[in-house]
Amino acid sequence: MSSTGRILLDVAVILAAAYAGGLLFERLGQPRVVGEIAAGVALGPTLLGALPGDPSSALFPADARSALQLIGQLGLVLFMFTVGWDLDLGLMRRRGRAAAAVSFTSIALPFAFGLALAVHLHPAHDEVGGTDVAFWPFALFIGASLSLTAFPVLARILQEKELAATRLGALVLTAAAVDDVVGWSVLAVVLAVVASSDVWEYVRILVGALLFVGVIVVVVRPVLRRLARSRPGPAEALVVPLVLLSASATDAIGIHAVFGAFLIGAAMPRPVGASGLARLRRQLSPAVGLLAPVYFVLSGMAVDVPGLRAGDLADFGLILLAACAGKFLGAFAGARAVRVSLRDSAAVGVLMNTRGLIEIVLLTVGRDAGLIDDRLFTLLALMAIVTTLATSPLLRRIRPPARRPRSVLVS
Repeated sequence: MSSTGRILLDVAVILAAAYAGGLLFERLGQPRVVGEIAAGVALGPTLLGALPGDPSSALFPADARSALQLIGQLGLVLFMFTVGWDLDLGLMRRRGRAAAAVSFTSIALPFAFGLALAVHLHPAHDEVGGTDVAFWPFALFIGASLSLTAFPVLARILQEKELAATRLGALVLTAAAVDDVVGWSVLAVVLAVVASSDVWEYVRILVGALLFVGVIVVVVRPVLRRLARSRPGPAEALVVPLVLLSASATDAIGIHAVFGAFLIGAAMPRPVGASGLARLRRQLSPAVGLLAPVYFVLSGMAVDVPGLRAGDLADFGLILLAACAGKFLGAFAGARAVRVSLRDSAAVGVLMNTRGLIEIVLLTVGRDAGLIDDRLFTLLALMAIVTTLATSPLLRRIRPPARRPRSVLVS
């Protein structure tokens, strides 16, 4: 089979598996994206590759995977652009005090647990591809991976549970948005450290990133506002090239393409429905829906459970315990500090433990940058899947469906 035919076959298999996995998990009351990642796990070395003859490697040879990675990266860039666009910056300002308390504690405690866990994990994972991994970039990455909350998956869970319009939903969404911004900022610093060969190179990357953010705020955001007031044609024609250009710029600076796409999304005018950008958003949805599953299935295929060692099972238990306990206790304490009821504080702790696809994105970026090896990627990806799967069942126990949503703040 020609290389083109192989890639077309692989894309067909990936999309079919993503649809089947997403549909199955949706019927089980779980987010579709978890099913897409699970489909990737099934197509990779964990299941299909464990069969005699390794059908996974035969179906997805190395040269085809390189092309599939490029397709997935394009889907990732467009997806992160929509994630940034979905961030309600006005909500972050309105819920400032309460959300800041929940966000701070839900980041600080798991991040501290992550740093402590890194002391234990680093000796067994201090080399990636023959290159030594310094402790502090490794430790900061572990802290960021444990403290992240998946904003898009969380938003979907709140919508499905009819909590999105409640004060509880607004509080959790705002805190999760802040968590994501902080988590990605930490990752940007870590990637700058890894990419720099000396102190001056690090300074160059950091200054370049700050200047780029300044250009987005001072120049690009006003341009986007003018596009929003113009005829639909220019908005649709220019925004996507701008997203790709921004992603390329951050990649050239020395961090990652996802940051440029995310920043353009955050700078987009809101509300969408009042501008010529509404049509663009409708057009982007099917493109993201088609390309993003390729990325998430490929991420699932990188999960190699048979490649784990005997001692990794105990490490997985420690990772899961640190992730769940740190996030739940931190978010619970923050919610109680702003006078949220006991039951709803527990709901906040459970919801903030949702990691899902954003965690997978962060882990893949870290693996590609040489911060973590394949074994640790597998352990952290399994943690992300387990914590996301547990969210809906635990939330049903804390807030049964029969109970009508009501105000959660005493004052």
